[in-house]
Amino acid sequence: MVCMKQRTISAMILLVILIGCLVISSKLFGIVMLVISILGFNEFFDIKYKDRLKELRYIKLLGILGLILVTLNNTFYRVDINVVILFPLIILSLPIIFYNDNKLYNINDFLYVLGIVYFLGFSFGNIIYLRDTDILKCIFIFIIAFITDTYAYIGGSLIGRHKLTSISPKKTIEGSLIGTIMGILVGTVYYYNLIGGISLPLTIILCTVLTILSEIGDLMFSSIKRYFNKKDYSNLIPGHGGVLDRFDSVIYVSLGLSLILSMI
Repeated sequence: MVCMKQRTISAMILLVILIGCLVISSKLFGIVMLVISILGFNEFFDIKYKDRLKELRYIKLLGILGLILVTLNNTFYRVDINVVILFPLIILSLPIIFYNDNKLYNINDFLYVLGIVYFLGFSFGNIIYLRDTDILKCIFIFIIAFITDTYAYIGGSLIGRHKLTSISPKKTIEGSLIGTIMGILVGTVYYYNLIGGISLPLTIILCTVLTILSEIGDLMFSSIKRYFNKKDYSNLIPGHGGVLDRFDSVIYVSLGLSLILSMI
């Protein structure tokens, strides 16, 4: 009960901050998303390189520099896509030569850090772009992700009996179904009445796909934690863990929404 109360309070505070930034200004929201993406990068970096943080501090700084370029492109400034792609690739590959130590920083490390930069940069850049173009759609992705996650957690805690997957032992089939149903219900009511543009059946299908993506995102990020034998990415958010523990679903929902809307 204490954990659930702590989790609920943290979620409410986070929601108030996000909604406040969303409403006040797209630029303010963009800055907040950039900060969250940098915190996420730091969590991804630290979870793998906890024993080499001092030696690789310059790699982290280069990664953050590339992340800023990718995340804020097309919102705070407009840089050619070739520059956005090639600049991080170049600055993160060169240290392989300068370090000249395969045990410290090698091609696998380069690809890992580069992957973080591209993945988080384009993901959070997409969220910022959604706010820039349509605030209601940006709110929608948070509603889908948070409602699905919250009710999956509540449902699993109250009536969960059957384990969903070994990736996340606490997740249950019952919780997953409740989270999906509530995500579809709330998401459909919101999208159909406030955004519109597509029929009710298509709206239901859209919300169904996005709730499933929300849970897939959660499990995907959980599998990464399990690979590195970590329970949480960090302890930044009480009851939730790190920013990646909270934004894993949001990332997948935002990418899914943009992909689906580009095809209909």
